[in-house]
Amino acid sequence: MCDASDRDRLYALYFQKVMAHHDTPETVLDIAPKTSLTRFLKRRANVVVRTADLFMDGVDDKVDVTDMHVYSDGQFDVFICSHVLEHVDDDRAAMRELFRVLKPGGWGIAMVPIALGLTEIHEDPSLKDTASRWKYFGQGDHVRMYSKSGFVERLTSVGFSVDQLGASFFGDDAFARHAIHPRSVLYVVRK
Repeated sequence: MCDASDRDRLYALYFQKVMAHHDTPETVLDIAPKTSLTRFLKRRANVVVRTADLFMDGVDDKVDVTDMHVYSDGQFDVFICSHVLEHVDDDRAAMRELFRVLKPGGWGIAMVPIALGLTEIHEDPSLKDTASRWKYFGQGDHVRMYSKSGFVERLTSVGFSVDQLGASFFGDDAFARHAIHPRSVLYVVRK
């Protein structure tokens, strides 16, 4: 995957691992898609991808992740929501929508920046200016900083089960071969 980030290579590695023996088409909702990953998914014979974003040009659907009324309940087998929720004022509403549009038995990749030194999520809705958001959340358009336990707790609170998959799942050699940081963790949610 040329021009792919560390996390995109991790997602591709997971797709290769779990879909290697799937013959039936999987419908994938890719929110805030990355070109390299979308291209990788569309080349797979058993994957039908729908891209969505509220602001990005060139996507299939202009969608607010907190209100995805254009999609029916249980429409997708899989979703990818990578580095979106830290930008969303009501991340719980977004998580509920992701749960709603996922088929029973479906799964998703849910990823956010995790601050390993935090024990709980840090958010302050009163911080509106870019400088304060940089100071407290690490980026000018972020509205919160997630702790690992806080992120998992929010995902489970809307009904997801959460798997945290690292090098022990994929293998150290796979991480090295695909240039994935050895401490990377993939958060896979299931309905």
